[in-house]
Order: sequence, then C-alpha cells, then structure tokens
Amino acid sequence: MTTESKNCAACAIGDEESFFKPFLQRRIMKYILMTLPLAAVVVASLMTAQERPNMTAAETGPARAVRVEATVKAPISEVWRVWTTSHGAEEFFAEKANIRLAIGGPYEIQFDPKDERSGTKGLKILSYAPEEMISFQWNAPPEMPEVRNGGTWVVVQMRPEGTDRTHVTVTHLGWKEGLEWDRAYVHFTRGWGDLMKRLERRFTDGPIDWNKERMMYQESRERKS
Repeated sequence: MTTESKNCAACAIGDEESFFKPFLQRRIMKYILMTLPLAAVVVASLMTAQERPNMTAAETGPARAVRVEATVKAPISEVWRVWTTSHGAEEFFAEKANIRLAIGGPYEIQFDPKDERSGTKGLKILSYAPEEMISFQWNAPPEMPEVRNGGTWVVVQMRPEGTDRTHVTVTHLGWKEGLEWDRAYVHFTRGWGDLMKRLERRFTDGPIDWNKERMMYQESRERKS
C-alpha cells in the first residue's frame, strides 16, 4: 500500500470515528438518563425501609390493612374447605354460614344466629384461586355504620408447608380515615386474631363448640345492657 493510500485509509478511519463518537456518546447519555429515575426510586425505597424499621404499610397511609397469619396443622385441602363451604365455616368462623364458591356467590357469616345485623348478609365473593386464595366483601358491626357501608374486603391466602401444615394469611383491606375507622381498625385487629386462633383450634381440638365459645358480639351486647 502506498503512502498516499495509507493516508486515505487513515482519513477514512478518522472520519468514521468522528461520526460514531458523538453517536455513541448520545446513546450512552440517553441510557444513563433513562436509568436514573429507576435508580432513584430503588435508593429511596431502601433508605425509607432503613429509616423506618418498625413501621409497616398496615399501620400508615392509604395501604393501611389488618393482617394476621398463622400456620395450622392441616393439609391445604382441608383449610380450603373450611374457608369456602358453609359447613366448613361453621366449624370455626361462626355458628351459621352461607357460602357458595363462585364469583359473586354469597359469603355470609352469621355471628349471632338471632340477629342478622351481626353478620355479613348480602356480601359476595370477589375472586378465588382453588387452594391458593379467596377474597370477599366485608362490613362491620351495626354500631359502626360508616365502616359497615364503607366497602372493605378481605383476602385469605394459603400455601402448604409440608404435607400436613398450611400457612394462612388474612388481610382486611379498604380502610379510610376517621375516628370510626380507627375504632374499627382496633376492633378487627382483635377480631381477625381471634378468628385465626379458632382456626388453629379447629385442627387441633375439632370443630368449635358454639355453646361454649365466647364471641365479641356477646361482649358488645353485655356492655350495652
């Protein structure tokens, strides 16, 4: 190759580099700008989690929820049965139940057999995945009318732990702000906790004996009398 040819080749390479360098720089800068917001979100999330180790979404803000969990000594098929059939719910949830497993089917729990207002008459199943989860509408006692008509709902999730144990998580969602909502939050924190204890006892001692069981509605009635 002659000196002139070499110089021409070098010029061509130089021209090509001068063309591609700005192009590559623009692409790299565009990529950095695109990823900066995501990085900021991740860093902010990590900082928030580190700064507030004792706070959860269940306690603050619009994501407020009542959440309880337990591992029961029963296979998932049995746990699914007691949550999704009338007869099964009557073994731990309340003395009377009317459940039909279908989207829009009834999920009616009657805590006081003598007073329909103490239950969830008219409320429906929202969604379900067999032996994984079920969600349904929920209300509140008559003395909390704003919450009773506030449109809350419950999600029950379950997963097997081995062949004879099942982990259950109950989450009560749809909370709003206000004094009555705060009272209801305290009420259901205890109520769902009591329910999970009954669920555990159902599979250790057998179906609940409702003649011996003391329920929250009975305490409320006694306070009024």
